[in-house]
Amino acid sequence: MDETRQLLKIFGIAVTDFKAEAKKLQATADQLASDTDKAEITKLLKDVTELCNELNGRWLETTRHIFALNNQLLSRCADAAARAEAAT
Repeated sequence: MDETRQLLKIFGIAVTDFKAEAKKLQATADQLASDTDKAEITKLLKDVTELCNELNGRWLETTRHIFALNNQLLSRCADAAARAEAAT
């Protein structure tokens, strides 16, 4: 499998996992009350942060790859245009 397909597959799985875990964390957040133990709130915040960081890392990795592909295409087209212009 080429790198692009692999990155997109991994990102897709990360999004699916994120949605499932976010639903659980939202349910936990909905249960918080004024008398909720501070440690439970801290754990929830830590879990949310880690979940978001994981997804953001995958998103960034995928975005970097896409920008690299775009830059490669643009560079090759610019080189071709320069060659065509020099030939005239």
